[in-house]
Amino acid sequence: MDTSILATLSLMAPDLMEEMELRALVLERVGALSPIGRRALAARLNLTEREVRSAADALREAGCLMQSAAGMELTAQGRALADAARTVSRGRRSLQQMEYVLSRRLNAERVCVVRGNAEQDESVLGEAARAAARQIRFLLQGAHVLAVSGGRTIARTAEAIEPAAPMDVTVVPARGGMVGDVRTQANTLAEAFAGRLGGGCRLLHLPDGLSRGAADELSHLPQVREALELLGHADVLLYGVGRARLLMERRGMSYAERDALERAGAVAEALGFYFDAQGRVVGGRSVALREEQIGRTSRAAMVACGAGKAEAIAAVCAHHPHRLLVTDESAALRLLELLRA
Repeated sequence: MDTSILATLSLMAPDLMEEMELRALVLERVGALSPIGRRALAARLNLTEREVRSAADALREAGCLMQSAAGMELTAQGRALADAARTVSRGRRSLQQMEYVLSRRLNAERVCVVRGNAEQDESVLGEAARAAARQIRFLLQGAHVLAVSGGRTIARTAEAIEPAAPMDVTVVPARGGMVGDVRTQANTLAEAFAGRLGGGCRLLHLPDGLSRGAADELSHLPQVREALELLGHADVLLYGVGRARLLMERRGMSYAERDALERAGAVAEALGFYFDAQGRVVGGRSVALREEQIGRTSRAAMVACGAGKAEAIAAVCAHHPHRLLVTDESAALRLLELLRA
């Protein structure tokens, strides 16, 4: 197959290309390993069994694959397409190798890398959001409380969730209110996620800039206490990260505050806290979470794109294990450079 055609298709319809690459990868690997079961193939490919099942079902309907008691095997039509599938799947396998290495080095159970550079192409952020949205319902299996941060990336993830059967889940904000665009604040996004998932929502009626003493005083109010208690027992925490210096400037910190954080080595900001390159909290505060609560959530999920955020991603991942990291190719390549250094 002409690789220029693949490049054109990738530019025209990146979301469709991703699905094509996944199906091609499954077809090519079944051809090489058949007969093989879905669970065994998912383990070999570092994919979820659900992803393999979806691709395999589509291939079976297309007449390329058959299922027997021994496992999956290719039909004559599937075998005829094996060489072309190998060409199509090559790009997916290069990303898959990145995902595997980053998963091991960053202590993240599942890493999803989407093609491209979100800093140069806005559509890449949309692809990352869709990749994260596909994982949300899977992460929420058996869960009751989802906590979400604010930010543009998390907002795009909420928009990308496909409506389905309502889930018995309550969504709470992982941050208090902030100065800025209300459309990307945690309270707003908690409502958006609840609407998409068909669950309930509790808002946190506290501004993020409150002192700890004032926040503790207001936390006795019933409507505030309920949200904080739910947040403290969140099963899944979904959030984004930012570059420390950029966030300091955006939030109008004084020179003295910025200087103190920079001297402490702050490279990342997440959930109101600043982290150094080794994952230590070196400053910041939140009315929603205490420092000791960070990382307690059993299913932490981060969505962050762009090579410029690679150092921040590595820093926060060093602080606690993650069930899911979704990023783009440019950030993944930079992360690999940092991890080799």
